[in-house]
Amino acid sequence: MPPSWRSSHRRLNRGYTARASATRTVDSSGARQPDDALMNPGTRTILGTLLRGHRTRLVSLAGVSLAGGLAEAVFLVILTRAAFAITNGKDEIGTLAGVKFSVAGTVLLALALVLFRIGTAVTANALNATLNAQVTRALRQRLARTFLRATWPAQQASRTGQLQELVMNYAHAGASLVGGVSATLIAGGSLVALLALATAVDPIGSLIAIVTLVLLGVLLRPLRRAVHQRARAAADDGMALSLATSEISSLGMVVHVFDVRDAVEQRLTDLQATGVHSSRRLALSRGMVPALYTGLAYLALVGAVALASVWNTATLTSLGAVMLVMLRSLGYGQQLQLAYASMSSAMPHVIDVFAEVERYQANEFIDHGDPVHRVCPLRLDHVSFHYTPGQPVLHDITAEFDRRELVGIVGPSGSGKSTLVQVLLGLRQPVEGRVLADGHDIRTLRHSDWARKVTFVPQAPVLVSGTIAHNIRFYRDGIDDAAVEAAARAAGLHDEVMAFPDGYEHQVGDKGGNLSGGQQQRLCIARALAGHPEVLILDEPTNHL
Repeated sequence: MPPSWRSSHRRLNRGYTARASATRTVDSSGARQPDDALMNPGTRTILGTLLRGHRTRLVSLAGVSLAGGLAEAVFLVILTRAAFAITNGKDEIGTLAGVKFSVAGTVLLALALVLFRIGTAVTANALNATLNAQVTRALRQRLARTFLRATWPAQQASRTGQLQELVMNYAHAGASLVGGVSATLIAGGSLVALLALATAVDPIGSLIAIVTLVLLGVLLRPLRRAVHQRARAAADDGMALSLATSEISSLGMVVHVFDVRDAVEQRLTDLQATGVHSSRRLALSRGMVPALYTGLAYLALVGAVALASVWNTATLTSLGAVMLVMLRSLGYGQQLQLAYASMSSAMPHVIDVFAEVERYQANEFIDHGDPVHRVCPLRLDHVSFHYTPGQPVLHDITAEFDRRELVGIVGPSGSGKSTLVQVLLGLRQPVEGRVLADGHDIRTLRHSDWARKVTFVPQAPVLVSGTIAHNIRFYRDGIDDAAVEAAARAAGLHDEVMAFPDGYEHQVGDKGGNLSGGQQQRLCIARALAGHPEVLILDEPTNHL
């Protein structure tokens, strides 16, 4: 509490037990896995969520691809006819859509079709790039928003570095997944247009091409399944390495003090080796898709030529045009296979992101209580709390704190002091009993009001990149410069701040590296005092002073 004229010292030692860790379900990578089936959204649900609001862009992408594919198909047909006409010494290629075309006119039409095809390709690429960027941004925003709006226990359950890995790397997988959808639309639209025109020229040859594409898809299905399974393993191994790296980077001096650099290096080396192995298996599986597809496609072309020669159903001109169309169709079919492989690789990462989003949403903090008029007297009324049923951390705690009191709470390590602080701050709810503020259960009060009137100074200073003033203000726009300076004076920091050439605009550095330990601690005290709280809770505030 704020400095007082009366001090009291109380020892709350009854009912404390060692804090037990909450039970968690983990997979091989150490990442939490949801117990509820709702936490594992299916592919269609994920795609529907990612693509929500982008229907117009998707329809435009499909339409542009279809138009571009049709232009390409017409180009191949008329170019083939023009080539045969020139070879045979003719001035015309024949009738196309009821119109006779000369060779010169055909060349000009082919040039126009090429330019149109380039235009559609550029347009499709722009639509695809915009879609991917917007999906990545939306997924990152959704993940960050649901995390920040989740309850403190739900946030605390996240492992160190996991949120960063999900936001920075796994969110890119959402773009890859949507990119696969876009590639499917682009290749699919072009493929449909090519096969439609080929059917008009030579129905038998087109039927062979369609059957070939279907058979290739069926034959490559086991390989696509292997890609998905290996992508799951690679995602798990990647998350394990990221979490370990984040954990080790936070150890800092401790690694040197205990001289365990070799062991730490070996741990990272082992995780990296595992990640390289799973990534190699994934890359091998994905690389096999186009290799096998190309070989099988060429075999299918040989078969198509053989059948055409046996059946003798097409003229040389139409056969040449259909062969070109079939080659391009098989090429687009290969793009479809690659798009599917890319989506299979991205899906495990996106599932993990959505699982975390669902967990945060299931634990969303909703602030709809009554206004807080007064905090004191602040009373613990038979408060009990546990993390694991049957293993109480706080048991039947009763105490009262009034204005202008300075109260010390002591107890051995693991006795529940930090848990009691979280209960007083409203971050955790008692399983039994109540916390009363001026006679009102704080569970019925508005948390935003409570956070302004009851604040906290942690044992270890927590600073963000920016200036001293920014760290004291700490995202609270209502605190002006005068309040910042007044808080720094109250914390005994002002004179040291003014010793810096840039004063309150002095950069604190990464994790406060430009300040001494005592300056960091006083800055955190100033941050707490800047909002003029009624109650100030300090966790060993003189630890660095």
